[in-house]
Amino acid sequence: MWANQTLGKSTMSIRMLGRLAALAVAFAVPMLAAGAQAQQRTLTVYSSLDEDQAKALIRGFEAKHPQVKVNAILGSTAPIIARVIAEAASPQGDVIMGNAVSALMAADARGLLLPYKPAQFDKVSPMMRDNRAEPVWVGIDAWAASVCFNTAEAAKKNIPAPVTWEDLTKPIYRGQITMPSPLSSGTALLAVNGWLTAFGEQAGWAYMDRLHENVARYGHSGSAPCRQAATGESLIGISYAAPGVKLINEGAPISIILPSEGLGWEIEALAIIKGARNLADAKVMADWISSREAAEISAKFLPITAYDDIQSLPKNYPANEREKLLKMDFGKLAASREAVMAEWQRRYGTKVPPRN
Repeated sequence: MWANQTLGKSTMSIRMLGRLAALAVAFAVPMLAAGAQAQQRTLTVYSSLDEDQAKALIRGFEAKHPQVKVNAILGSTAPIIARVIAEAASPQGDVIMGNAVSALMAADARGLLLPYKPAQFDKVSPMMRDNRAEPVWVGIDAWAASVCFNTAEAAKKNIPAPVTWEDLTKPIYRGQITMPSPLSSGTALLAVNGWLTAFGEQAGWAYMDRLHENVARYGHSGSAPCRQAATGESLIGISYAAPGVKLINEGAPISIILPSEGLGWEIEALAIIKGARNLADAKVMADWISSREAAEISAKFLPITAYDDIQSLPKNYPANEREKLLKMDFGKLAASREAVMAEWQRRYGTKVPPRN
């Protein structure tokens, strides 16, 4: 009997210890989770990349660096730069990811960016890196102006497809064209700079005067004109190829036209904001963006990446885009950026609706 009592007490002790251990685990798991959350750091990234591409790059970065959570704020090039300027005294962002190089160089001239040479910088294509002694940006990809053309609507109206930029000024296209405003969109500004490069300054503005007569309206998004062409809201959208290709692959009746005079283009790049609150992680992201792994992600969206040997053209992407790129002077474009936008607004701003 005593033995049984002893055995009983031992069994009770074991059971009690087991319950206490279970309770300890139950309390410990939330505490460990809370600790892990407390250790996870937040990196604020301002991005003008295509939304799908931005999300893919962020997922890749977070998978590689799970201790860092990215707070992404997406917007067009000009509003992102305006935000960085407005916050200069107390920066709220850490990284600009995917803004036009000319915009970043203009921001750098204001002292808003921090020089940093990413870990894989020397492996990046020479055309995709800031080759100054103290680089402030590293390229992610490049994109170029193009035309989205609704083939179904054109067939109904017996309207021919344009072949050149000059074709877009013909009377047959009057009221049939939409494009973004360069005051909002980096895509629009690269198109404008392309025309000024291809035709020269005086002839370039004269060309835009004629084009303006055929533009139904300007907008604020670089990709919207392709969507408008795809739905038949307009016949022609001046945009860039990637959103048009995506729409084609979804069944939209549009084609991508690369006008024969050549294409204005830009590099989408990453830079660290001076005064970044999370500088160490901002540098980690810059290191990762300069890697082949990041370029392989970007290659799913655009054909020109930071590594020349990484190409993965989406189905129906124009194969000859690269050979049509104009020779662009990004330093000159950065210096003339404000003047070009002011002149464009003076001439054509009446057709730009207010931002929502």
